[in-house]
This record gives sequence, structure tokens and C-alpha cells, in this order.
Amino acid sequence: MGAALPLPHADTAAEPAVVVLRAPATAEIVPAWDDLAANALEPNPFYESWMLRPALEFLAAGDDVRLVTVWEQGRLSALLPVKRGTPFVRLRNWRHRHCLLGTPLVRADGAARHVAALVEWLRKQAALVTLDYLPADGPVYRLLAKAGLPTQSHERALFRRSRDADTYLATAASRHDRQEVRRRVRRLAERGAVAHVALRADEPVERWIDELLALEAGGWKGEQGSALACSEANRRFAREIFAAAHRRGRLQIVGLDLDGRPLARCSSILAQSGGYAFKTAYDEAFARYAPGIIVELDRIRALHEAPVEWMDSYTDAGNTVLNRLWNERVSIGGVVFANPILLKARRWLRRLSSAPARGSAA
Repeated sequence: MGAALPLPHADTAAEPAVVVLRAPATAEIVPAWDDLAANALEPNPFYESWMLRPALEFLAAGDDVRLVTVWEQGRLSALLPVKRGTPFVRLRNWRHRHCLLGTPLVRADGAARHVAALVEWLRKQAALVTLDYLPADGPVYRLLAKAGLPTQSHERALFRRSRDADTYLATAASRHDRQEVRRRVRRLAERGAVAHVALRADEPVERWIDELLALEAGGWKGEQGSALACSEANRRFAREIFAAAHRRGRLQIVGLDLDGRPLARCSSILAQSGGYAFKTAYDEAFARYAPGIIVELDRIRALHEAPVEWMDSYTDAGNTVLNRLWNERVSIGGVVFANPILLKARRWLRRLSSAPARGSAA
């Protein structure tokens, strides 16, 4: 994908310029990066500096990831991490296993120009370029789709706040479901003191991180080896991004305790006027009391007390719990760009490689 170019200065021409960076070179652009995120047309905290740089450090082993950046008049105007697949054939936005959102960061002022410059560069790099996990009703997707071909989409749950939590739950959950949750809370209270807890902005976050990681590792994800605590790289990534989100006032954690013992923890990452559900875990030894559902209801109540209008469930298709409790849906799709010249060259190379060698039997 070529070597990194010098960063444009404020006195450069007004036309957008694309600069490709390797991970070690990203530190110098963090102030410009943070400014871009604060003025983005559409949020993606997973591509912000405080989340993406730890991901590149701890989770990108074996991936040749580059940051494609667009600059205009000295300002960072767009940013997208990309990974090349088969040489000369495919380029795609890079996502790690904990990232289910692939929207480029694009400055709202002049967004159409910045997207056009990004797409032009991408098309020159590979025969096929795929950008996936994009909210299909978002403004960045609409700009990308004008230049590319939409791919198949799926739906995931979306929370949109109501007048208050009681009003929301009265419409989002059936009367039977609400009664069933109250019954299970009463049954749990027979075992000890039940406490609904929440992380405060002024308290240390380390204990909350430890509890969430321990609960996740103690369940089926731990058995499968996919829990954050199952590898040092994932554990370090989690600790760094949770701490960074908390420092920025963008981490929400609610939980359920029994006699001081954590039974469930539910985390969310806030961004602009909304947020993204992140990691949720519960003690599976208490599954009959539905602690995971109870803590999801606590999240809904907490969201109605926060300056949040919406929250993306941040899941793959088919999350039954959030599909039952969250009142709207968002389509998650992708866009494909094709370079006709490179596609033609690819087909020619394939025919050449499959043709019988000269002098061989027909």
C-alpha cells in the first residue's frame, strides 16, 4: 500500500490529500484525530484514537493494517483502518473480533469531498474493496453508497428513549415479561440482599473492569476461549479502553449484586447523542433468576437518566434478548467498490495461470 507520506501542513492546497500511516506513526496525529472524532458526521468510537490505537497494539498481530487518512487545509478530515487480503485483489476496512462497527470517521464539514477522496484512493489500491458493518441509515453509508454497490444487510436492535423508563418498558416489554422479571427478582431476594449498582463518574474503574472480565471468563465464553480474560492481549486491550472511556466520561456500567457478590455487569460506550452496547456478562450459576435480563432492564433505566437518545445493540444478527427489549431496528450493511482495470487484469492473470504450458499435451 506504499510508504507513509509526510503529513500535510496548514499551508497546503485546499484539495484533499490522502496519507497512509502505519501503526507506529499514529501517535503524532492523536490531537488531530481527536478533533476529527469530535466533529465527525457520524460517530464510531471504535475508530477513535483511544480505542483503535490499543486495538492495533494488542489485537492486530499478523494483520498488515494501515490508517488511510484524508487531510484538507492541514486538518484531518477522514480516517479508516484498512487491511489487504489476497494481493492485488481485495482491500477491506479492518475490524478486530470485538469491533462490530466499520464506519469511517469523516469530518461533517465538507463530508462529501472527504468521502470522495477516500473512495478514489481505495479504488486505486485493489480490484475489490469491501467496507462492512456500516449503519445503512447513516449519512456516511449514504455517501459511500453513491459511489459503490450495497451488499447484503442484517438488522440489529436499536434503543431509542421514550418519555421515561416506565413508559418505555410498558411498550417494549409485555406485561407477562415484566411480571416474570419482578417474580425472579423476588426469588433472588430470598437468597440474600439484592443490589442494583452503577459505576459513578468519580470512582475508580479498575474493580468494575475486574468484575466484568471475571464474570465473562466464568461463563461459556471462558469455556470457548473467547472471553476477554482468556488472553493477555485481549485483557490488556480491555483494561486500556475501559479506563480511557471512563476518563472521558463515556463509559456506563450497571450491575446486579447478591450479598455484595457480582451477578451481572453490563457496559456501554457513549458517543455523541447515543452509544453502543458493549460487553455484558452474568454468573451462569444463577441463570434461573435471569440476571442478564434484569441488568438489561437496569441499563434501559440508566439510559433514560443519561443524555442519550439512542443506543446501538452492537451485535450480530439474532440477539434474542435485546431484540425483545429494544424497541427499534437498524440495518447494518456494506458497500463494495470495484476497479474495472484491476478486475480485468485479475481475470487475465487467472487465465494465464490456468493455461497449459507450451509444449504440454492438449
